Amino acid sequence: MIPLTVILLTAALQTSSAAVGDGTRGQDPFDDVASIAELRTLEGQLRALAVQLRPTVVLIRIGGGRMSGGTTGTGVVITSDGLVATCGHVGEHAGVRVNVTLSDGTELKGRTLGQANIGTLDCGLIQLNAEGRDLPCAPLGTSTGLATGDWLLAMGFTQGPPEEPRPSLVRVGRVLSNSRTEMLFDAPIDAGDSGGPSFNLRGEVVAINSRCGQSPWENAATPIDRLRERMWEFRDGIDEEMMTLNASDISDRGVRTNFARGGSDHGRMAVQRGLPFDELVAGARASMLNVMDGKAARVCATVIDADGHAVTKRSQLPVGWQGGVLQLESAGGEHFSARVIGSDGPLDLAVLKIDNCTITPIEWTRGAQVVPGQVLLTPRLGQRSAALGFAAIESRESDRDWSASPFLGVQTASATARELEPLGVSTALKVEVVVGGSAAEVAGIQVGDMLLSLDGKSLGGRMGLRRVIADRYVGDHVALEVARGAEVLHLEATLAKRAPMSGGKGGPSRGNTTTAISDISTGFGSVLAHDGIVWPEQCGGPIVNLDGQAVGLNIARFDRTATHALSADTVMDAVDKILFSAGTVETRPASALSPNPR
Repeated sequence: MIPLTVILLTAALQTSSAAVGDGTRGQDPFDDVASIAELRTLEGQLRALAVQLRPTVVLIRIGGGRMSGGTTGTGVVITSDGLVATCGHVGEHAGVRVNVTLSDGTELKGRTLGQANIGTLDCGLIQLNAEGRDLPCAPLGTSTGLATGDWLLAMGFTQGPPEEPRPSLVRVGRVLSNSRTEMLFDAPIDAGDSGGPSFNLRGEVVAINSRCGQSPWENAATPIDRLRERMWEFRDGIDEEMMTLNASDISDRGVRTNFARGGSDHGRMAVQRGLPFDELVAGARASMLNVMDGKAARVCATVIDADGHAVTKRSQLPVGWQGGVLQLESAGGEHFSARVIGSDGPLDLAVLKIDNCTITPIEWTRGAQVVPGQVLLTPRLGQRSAALGFAAIESRESDRDWSASPFLGVQTASATARELEPLGVSTALKVEVVVGGSAAEVAGIQVGDMLLSLDGKSLGGRMGLRRVIADRYVGDHVALEVARGAEVLHLEATLAKRAPMSGGKGGPSRGNTTTAISDISTGFGSVLAHDGIVWPEQCGGPIVNLDGQAVGLNIARFDRTATHALSADTVMDAVDKILFSAGTVETRPASALSPNPR
């Protein structure tokens, strides 16, 4: 009897009998998305494929603990008894023990089979112990006939293991170029996505995602036909050191990928430039303003009611916003003044009161469903068209990144009994270093000062100050009681972000590249994640679906692949609490719509 693996593997290797491209330029009929109606049809296919294919994509861990350490990557199950395709630089070599987590959280063990990481040839196999289960698996397609402009779904576990088990994230893009040795595409990937599949619109694996360039649209993969060519060598555990290499494999060593500048005329951004998105987002865009920092736009703000209240991203506001007057500018060049009347630290939201506001308020849509593969548009001020994005997941948890916690800027030591005696207190912290330019220096704290309390809480022990500050957020005001000699001072500091270390990149970073991300990019709880390219200064504005409904507010650029947004429900509930706390007459935003079923 032929083993089940061989039967399924043989079936997976058979090229579809259908003509490649079905009469189009490549492998799908969406060569040129020329209308919103056609984009809606594409969206429907993407959403259906996401449901069908996500169960086949798995998280790979080699070494380390259950949720951290070691190497992590992504793979795709290609036979029901647990044969997994991945990158050679994930598996590295044959015979390595691996732990794999399925989309439903089930954990299985396995071993790497043959692996190759030779320039653009970056692929290999893993065999899982399926424990008698028939695993969901994806068919292998062919990279032959894959054309520039063909649509792809790239799936993976970006940034490694999630805090709680969940299916892979979904990114959508197009083929920028395809050759026998390498496929370039613009669906964004990052650390943790290596080894993940790129699917065509037939639901077939056509490439194994391998590496990324500088910009979000610069990504490269090994065409699936190169894995097919080596399938039996890999299956027998033959690594690159033992396999027979042809001339093109050898010439690929040390290859340097040349990406198209600014994307491609047939990439996803060509659709963004070509479709009349401005008509869909006109209502939402009319509610937006830029918060200015001199002549530069610092962040967006969205007007939420007829009383001139607007919501924005607090940590992105210009320096000195506390108690000061902010300058805002509309798309039409109108200028307004505003002040902050309240904020929500965990959500990084601030509510502004705009003087003599004439801007039309947003019409939020409560309870709108967001699913992977769904189109989400970001209106932008200026001459740029709306940014085209696709939802990566139904929702995800944005846990707080403690490395981005607020920073006072002092080094302290516990005060000695002799130092405490004249102060008449049992605990205090002696300031040994004040960081230049920090919140502490601005507040007037000096070396030698004794910190007695912060917001009325006594301070003691090396971790005492850190524990108290950990409950605060960047931009919070804190009251400090400080002893300086025989005098007790009452100072106020505004907690700030930690400055980058000398020689660093000059700003926060995450993943494989220097793509700009928001200073505060985590800790929001449940968020909507999409792959629209929205830079930090463009946060604070709405996201809109293909029905023109404003379903959320962009709150952070998370990494090179993702922008995170708060749902309309989250924003509205937070704003109501802020207005109530500020003593403002509570006003419901001008319109709170419920989505109309289609």
